[in-house]
Amino acid sequence: MSWRRFLGRLGSIPTPEGRSRAAATAPIRVALDTRALNHEDATGVGRYVRALLTAFREGHGVAVTTYGERTPRLLGPQVMTPLRMRRDRAQLIHGPANSLPLLFVGLPGVVTIHDLAIYAHPEWFPGDQWFATKVVVPRSVHQARMIICPSEATKAATMRLFGVEAARCRVIPHGVETEFALPASPSVRAEVQTRYALPDRYVLQVGTVQPRKNYITTLRALARIPAPERVPLIVVGGFGWKYGPVVDAVRDLELTGSVRFVGYAGMPDLPALYQMAQAVLFPSLDEGFGLPVLEAFAAGTPVIASNAGAIPEVAGNAALLTAPEDDEALAANLRRLLGDRELRDRQVAAGRARAATYTWSASAAAHHAVYESVISA
Repeated sequence: MSWRRFLGRLGSIPTPEGRSRAAATAPIRVALDTRALNHEDATGVGRYVRALLTAFREGHGVAVTTYGERTPRLLGPQVMTPLRMRRDRAQLIHGPANSLPLLFVGLPGVVTIHDLAIYAHPEWFPGDQWFATKVVVPRSVHQARMIICPSEATKAATMRLFGVEAARCRVIPHGVETEFALPASPSVRAEVQTRYALPDRYVLQVGTVQPRKNYITTLRALARIPAPERVPLIVVGGFGWKYGPVVDAVRDLELTGSVRFVGYAGMPDLPALYQMAQAVLFPSLDEGFGLPVLEAFAAGTPVIASNAGAIPEVAGNAALLTAPEDDEALAANLRRLLGDRELRDRQVAAGRARAATYTWSASAAAHHAVYESVISA
């Protein structure tokens, strides 16, 4: 379903009719920035926004007015958005993608800061983001009544970079969609295998091909494994900033027959892609959360990840963790996981248990609590 049809069905999201009158109070009217859904291949922030909208539709006492989906790129968020929010009598505005409108809108604001890696490592990102990093994000952080962070790591970075007091930051972890835990049917598996030309056995890495996702270390680890026992790597994600060195490394490491880039994959294919993989690799150099780790856990696929950023928070003891650029350790862990059935079974069980503690319903309820604290202040 396209995001336009999704938002059309959503409209202004009411409190469910089935609630008892004793429990039902007037829903909090929230203006939510949905520009992250402007791309059909929504990843990261777009997945977060979509999941929140779905959870709010199912309950949690929040009535959402969406904005940003059809407004002009420059003037929309700054001029048309405040007018629309006044018309819809919103009580607060939530910027779920690191920003709030720069112009005063007469409403208290909540902003979600997903990660701030660009401040420590600008070389990982395109160079045209100076206005966002120098103006939009700092102003949004200081303008917001409350700041939502998906991890303690991001909260700590926000406080350190912008001098924000801890009381204004709330850590609300993301959830994972229930579809990842539901076993894909044999017919769905066959369709996905055919659509992506998947081998019978493969390891998976999910994420845009860009420096921060650290595909170079994955490739070096793969090259360390003798060809006869090497399991092919399937890369799910589009080509992003500075993807060239990754493509070159495939050639230089003589991995052309062992690596396939299949591009973006969304629902309903993604759960099957996880479930059919022998392992999921996630050696990112930094993450504000690390949603693919949770998705793999829910799908029953063991994970080897880096110990960078928020990944240890999310993974707990359910993943095998290595230093981000230690390709030797990554290769060793992959060989262990593929060759030790007992280890694999333990990791799968631990991952499923870990994923069960992260739900979008709980996340939405925590968002509601933040909204309530803001309008009650």
